[in-house]
Amino acid sequence: MTDLRSRSETSWAWRQARRPMLAVALIAAVPSWVAAQDSTMSRAFELERRGNYAAAAAAYRSLLQRDPAAVAPLLGLERALMPLGRSSEILPEVQAALRAPPGLKASGAGPVYGVALRAYAGAGLPDSLEAVAERWAGASPGDETPYREWGAAALGAHDRPGARTAYQRGRERLHRPDALAAEMAQLAIADGDYRTALGEWLPAVRRLPGYRATATTTLVGAPDSIRPNLLDQLGREHDFPARRLDADLRARWGDPLGAVERLADALPDSRPLAIDALRGLNDQLRLLTGRDAREAQGRTLELLADRTTASERARLRLDAARAYSAAGRRDDARRMLAGIANDHEAPGPVAAGASTTLVQVLIGDGKLDEAASRLAQHRTDLSGDEYAGLRRKLVVGFVQAGNLDRADSLLAGDSTVDGLALQGRLRLYRGQVAGAIERFRAAGPFAGDRTDATERTALLAMLQPIEADTLPRLGAAFLALARGDTGRAVAGLAEVGRDLAPANGGAEIQLFAGRLAAASGQAAEAERLYRAAAAPAAPGTAPAAELALAELWLEQRRPADAVAQLEHLILTYPSSALVPQARRRLDEARGAVPQT
Repeated sequence: MTDLRSRSETSWAWRQARRPMLAVALIAAVPSWVAAQDSTMSRAFELERRGNYAAAAAAYRSLLQRDPAAVAPLLGLERALMPLGRSSEILPEVQAALRAPPGLKASGAGPVYGVALRAYAGAGLPDSLEAVAERWAGASPGDETPYREWGAAALGAHDRPGARTAYQRGRERLHRPDALAAEMAQLAIADGDYRTALGEWLPAVRRLPGYRATATTTLVGAPDSIRPNLLDQLGREHDFPARRLDADLRARWGDPLGAVERLADALPDSRPLAIDALRGLNDQLRLLTGRDAREAQGRTLELLADRTTASERARLRLDAARAYSAAGRRDDARRMLAGIANDHEAPGPVAAGASTTLVQVLIGDGKLDEAASRLAQHRTDLSGDEYAGLRRKLVVGFVQAGNLDRADSLLAGDSTVDGLALQGRLRLYRGQVAGAIERFRAAGPFAGDRTDATERTALLAMLQPIEADTLPRLGAAFLALARGDTGRAVAGLAEVGRDLAPANGGAEIQLFAGRLAAASGQAAEAERLYRAAAAPAAPGTAPAAELALAELWLEQRRPADAVAQLEHLILTYPSSALVPQARRRLDEARGAVPQT
């Protein structure tokens, strides 16, 4: 008995002594088990990345056998089965995860429920889908996510009625009329019900302003027939989110001025919110074309300038002035520019830009003396090229006003190629043929843009055959053309061309006058001038005159006359460079090829 008690006590003591040792052993084993889990997870992910989905699915399943509610392997299994077309095979793992004790999946309950919803939706088990969603909602009271994911799972299975049921159930359970409004709006858009969609987007945007961009994108495709109704619906709302959505839609639907008006009436006192709204509208307006869009942009930039810091305000007002100027709103442009140009605290580049734009606006308004005064006042704010360019624009303005003396005085001393080209025109307007030729030659072919260079080359070719050094009537005709009086220019050129011999510039001038007459709708006068320019005594000009006459007849739908004229050109001037073009026109006149 004593021995038995002794052995029992010894055994009990041994067991007591082993407990710390077992604990140490278990603790030591945990890292190796976790490491094994991590290794298997890494291998599964690598198999998935390489496209070996079957092996990846097997690896993920091995992990789920140890921990049914582990989120990462469950999501991995879902991904791996999808490309294999075997998504429904995840149901056993899903059911095991849902049966796991709550403590095991407390940190990842949402993703587990999400996988379960997608699995049941894909398997066509709506009752199970609903049950899981309700279970999730019970575990997360007040949360929209279970109903949102339920609806998304239904949509993934192309079940729009099921999705609608999910969203409506969520709205009822949560006792909030704006719950899941964005999701309901998207469903309405899919059904083509834009009025209902707008009614849902409004509370969604009020609750979460980030939805505004999506709301605009989905509503902008509404048919033209219902857009007025949508705008009327928005017009009954007076809060800022609704007005901003209204402005976005109006800008997209071709009413930029209405967009600015609606937004301006509802801008909040909060400066950051107002600035964000105005910048957003300006970004849209920049993509639009037309005078209304530029005026709206100017108004938006002005409103933005009123709410920004002093340094940025000057730049924004300069941008507003440019937009107003492009829209023809010169008074508004001057209003923006005058303050900047006189503000000595405005940044240098902004002040220079304001001065440049203000001078351009004044020139456009015909206020040339004021423009010249401003240009002289801000000479130091401008670079040499900017100053010279503005001075030349001012010269053109004085030419159009008929003040050649003032134009000459401004241009004196400008020895640049652009300046020489403009001096050549001033000589021409005074009838100084030799002086114009000299300046045009000195300017060369590279002054101005391509259009200017081409026109100047044509003028030089027209003037060179003229033997007289001065022709005041020719100058008066070209000055009339520069001032926009085409009728007077045609009459004057025709008179000069008639008095000159065809080979000494008469034919070339009449051809030029004929083209001006044709462009201004004087078809009969153009025909007469083309006939006169087609003189055999001017073989260099005659082919061009005959081709122009034939083209005029083609435009007048007189193909027989055009055919006869083109055949005459080809036979009479077979070596002319215009013959290939004439043959093309001849084929058109005969109907052999489509007319271009």
